[in-house]
Amino acid sequence: MILTNYFLKKEIRKLTDKAFERPHQYRSFKEIKNILFICDTKDWNVVRTCIEKLRSMNKTINTAIYSPTEKDVPTWYSNYLLLRADKDVNVWGFPEKYIRNQFYSLPADLIIDFSDENSLPMRYMLLQHPSTFKSGIKRCENPVYDLSIIPPEKNDDLRYLFEQLLNYLQSITSK
Repeated sequence: MILTNYFLKKEIRKLTDKAFERPHQYRSFKEIKNILFICDTKDWNVVRTCIEKLRSMNKTINTAIYSPTEKDVPTWYSNYLLLRADKDVNVWGFPEKYIRNQFYSLPADLIIDFSDENSLPMRYMLLQHPSTFKSGIKRCENPVYDLSIIPPEKNDDLRYLFEQLLNYLQSITSK
């Protein structure tokens, strides 16, 4: 049971302000071998099709999923790291150490973050993951990602945003 998210939000703001200081390394899509896909359980059906597309392109996909409660956890066959808000976070909203360690050890040449802005424990871990190339949906003015997708006003469909992100990733060339 989370008593308050105040301290977690405060720490996320601090990490967000320092995000520009972390090492950055843009990679061409051909150079990317391991992708960490972050999402919420409510979006799993859409995200699963995106993951399958990436797998068909011979990418190794790790998935980290945020679930508010046990009843929200869908069943699927893929390997994943599940962060349940009713079990895996402390009373201040911070993810437990064992979950953080598992998350930080997931290899990622690229992180694709499609989690919701309410997935605060996942946001906290994303900001500290050692990956040098992070992408996602732009939700604030601070530059959290190396590559941000800004959803059109009337289309925040994750499939559409994924296709746009993939298009941009494929257009990046390395030196």
